[in-house]
This record gives sequence, C-alpha cells and structure tokens, in this order.
Amino acid sequence: MRRTILVLTLASIVVITSTASADVGVRNVGPAAGLPERRHSWSVLAYDIDHDGWMDLTVGHHGQRVTIYRNEHEGGRSLGFAKVVTLIDTVRGWNDSHACAWADVNGDGLDDVFCTTGADQGTTKKWNQLWIQGPAWEFTNRARGWGVEDIWGRGRYPAFLDINHDAWPDLFIGNDAPRLDEHLSPNRTFVNVDGERFQQVKLGITREVGANCVEVADVNRDGWDDLLVCGNEGLKLYVRRPATGFVDRRAAYGLTTGPIHMARLVDVSGDGRRDFVGVASDRLLVQLRRADGTFAPPSTSWPLTRGHGLAVGDIDGRSGADILAVQACDGRTNVPDVLLLNGGHGKGWTRVRRLPGPVPGCGDVADDLDFDRDGSSDFVVLNGGFVRDGDFDIGPDQLLTAGSWRATT
Repeated sequence: MRRTILVLTLASIVVITSTASADVGVRNVGPAAGLPERRHSWSVLAYDIDHDGWMDLTVGHHGQRVTIYRNEHEGGRSLGFAKVVTLIDTVRGWNDSHACAWADVNGDGLDDVFCTTGADQGTTKKWNQLWIQGPAWEFTNRARGWGVEDIWGRGRYPAFLDINHDAWPDLFIGNDAPRLDEHLSPNRTFVNVDGERFQQVKLGITREVGANCVEVADVNRDGWDDLLVCGNEGLKLYVRRPATGFVDRRAAYGLTTGPIHMARLVDVSGDGRRDFVGVASDRLLVQLRRADGTFAPPSTSWPLTRGHGLAVGDIDGRSGADILAVQACDGRTNVPDVLLLNGGHGKGWTRVRRLPGPVPGCGDVADDLDFDRDGSSDFVVLNGGFVRDGDFDIGPDQLLTAGSWRATT
C-alpha cells in the first residue's frame, strides 16, 4: 500500500512517497563480527587503512581513546573485525577522542590518522593527535611537531583536502564554538609543507561557526575542493575561489537553512550528481541535484523524533543508495532508527518494517561500508551517545546487513 503525503512549507510543497512498510531481513551481526556490545561513542569512520580492498574501522570514544579495527579476511571472505591498536596519547596524556580522518601526510606509502579531541566543553586546554604510521599498524603521535594540536579548539570533525594542488594532503579542522572562557575556537585550515609539517592559512574559513559534520567535494567541478560544513546555526557551503579563498555559497546553491546534525553529499538519484542528504532533530531531508549544479527544494522530508546520525548506501542492492537516520534518546529511551529504501531516482522511499532491537544505550553516529564485499552496503551504528544534561549512555556497536554473512565456526 503506497501513500503520498504533502507537507506544506513557505518555500515549497514537499512530497513524501512511501510504502506502509517493508521487510528486507536486516540483521545485526556486530557481536559476531567482533564489535563491542557496550561502550561510549563519538565517531566511526570506515576506511581501507592498508589498501587491501577490505574496509577497516576507526572508532572514537567520547572521553576516551581511538580504537582501530582491521577487517580480517581469508579466501575472499571477511572473518570480521579484530582490534589492532588503541591510540593512547603518552605525549600529552589527553585522550578525549572525537573524530578522525586518514591520509598519507608524509608520503611514505603508509596512511596516517589525524584525530580531534575535546576541550572539556571549552574550559581547558587540549591537544589534537596526529598519528604517523610506521611500521605498518604501528602509530606515533606527532601532532606537536606538525603544528596541529590546536590547544584551544573544541575539536569536532576534521577532513583532508587539496588546498594548493601540490603533492601533499592539506587539513581542515572543524571545532565547536564558543568556549566558556575568553579563548577562541574557530575552524581552521592548514597546508602541508613538503610532508614535514602543517602551516595554518586563513582562507575565509577561520571562523567560530561550529562543525558538526564536514564533507569535501568539488561542487562546481572547477578542479578545486570545496567544503560542506554543518555549522551550529546552519549549513555552510564553502566554495573555493583560487585567488581569494573560500566563500559561503549555501544560499546560491539552494541548500536548506536551519541546523543540521549530519549531512552527506552522495548520489541517491542515480544520475551521477551528488545530492544532499541531511538529518536534523525533527526531519530527514533529501535535496536532489539539478543539471546546473544547484540543489532543488527538498523532495523528501521525513519526520524524525531525535535525529542525530546518518549513513547512506545501497543496503538491499536494488534501486540505489538507501538512507539510515540514526536517532538519539528521548529522555533515556533510545528512539528506533529509520531505514529508508530507495525506490529509484531518490524520490520514493520505503521504510523498513523491522530493525534489530530494542537497542540499549543511545543512538549516536553511523557509517556505510561493504565489509564482506558482497556488492551491497552495510551500516555500522554506534549507540553510546548523548542522553541529556551532559550525560552519556553506553550501548552496542551494531553492524547492520541485509546480506548472508555469518561468522565462521
């Protein structure tokens, strides 16, 4: 049974087309795949660290440390995830990990990981971490020598990008703002100097606007990286102007106003253009990309109760990228997540009837990956997030799949 809902807004008529429910047999294989069942969370990043074709995981724990998991495999089959290392800062002794990003910053053929850290809600100094890899799967924190500790920044989401078209990956550091003292906590940009250190540059982004998410993309296809940032008051779409720096062009591109917790630029329509998918507290938004590069008004506005995290990928292997909206707690009750299956072209969506649950803890963040390389996406979901009044709960790391993977016996 299909139903169409018209949501009237001042800007447009938003059409939500859906089916009453669907059942694709989504399972949580997190425990069988070696993921913890109870812990605090802050971030999760799927990334092929050793470039062996199998996606690994980097998990940041709120108030604690970063853990790296390697995707073990044998005979073309994933065996699950094995914890390789926990990154413990012995230089500064500061281990309030937040989010991470990977790149080979020194050109030695091994990828390195940069992780932001919190500053106790902006009441103290803190030190970001740059973990240089070498030998393989061994990491040393070199943030101090590379100039990226950013001691007053309330670290949130970082990203590597290309600022100057040289051979070295450059760095964006997203920070929350403001602090509770007299120090500033702006977002920052750094250029990589010959694979030896980072040097801060001011290109129009060094401002206290917050950064609850960051996406790197060449939105105007001019060969320069641009940045989508989830600011505290709303989205920022920083388009690079080579001669002068970055300029916020959100309004010109037609992106939504208002705070967004998490966003992705990803093709859900199947036309090769990266669309906008965003999660706010009360809604999931989809804005499809037009041929002229701008974003059309929302074609989907799905109601949420406590929207927080987001993952986008084709979990059922059928009609394009699907969307998982992770919901946080209402009081101390973990609100069920929302999984929408793409009906084709990113316009019609079907909510999955049953997801594994109820889930203890509090929904936080997610990422997509094809961990078993069966051609369909899987979603890793962390549930150790914020409850209320500065408190956090602990919950399981889920690995949601609609595939046939099972642990070996």
